[in-house]
Amino acid sequence: MKGTALARIDRAALDNASFPAAVTIPTRFADLDLQGHVNNAAVPVILQEARVAFNTAVDMRGQLGGLRPMVAGITIEYAAELTHPGEIEILTAVSKIGRTSFTIQQVARQKGRTAIYAETTLVIADATGAAALPEGLRCNLEALLLRQTKEGMNSDG
Repeated sequence: MKGTALARIDRAALDNASFPAAVTIPTRFADLDLQGHVNNAAVPVILQEARVAFNTAVDMRGQLGGLRPMVAGITIEYAAELTHPGEIEILTAVSKIGRTSFTIQQVARQKGRTAIYAETTLVIADATGAAALPEGLRCNLEALLLRQTKEGMNSDG
């Protein structure tokens, strides 16, 4: 589309951030492409596995009652190849909390090298559409906010 620029993930901010949640996921042979790398189509599934662990950490099921989380948008940027066999460390943190939604940032690293940057927005919904975040969930999300390390802060902050 003419005149429309895609929003980019702020990689430098994520490289200099402290993530409160981490999970390690082993690569699978089924994730490979013809070149022997983890296929780009396998990455959203790997990130989803980390989000499931994150959802457990914030007690999503216990806090939502009859509500449900739905992915409203996801941006994935590929910075390096992932290889098999190996393990992928996925770091996750909340970057934004709204009235009916929240956004998480994820970084996937393998052998100390960042390969994936991702941002996912989830909306909380009931049968009629978007619903307000329950207060207990909001508190749990606030405890897992992304924090900038000193190296990532500017001289004014």
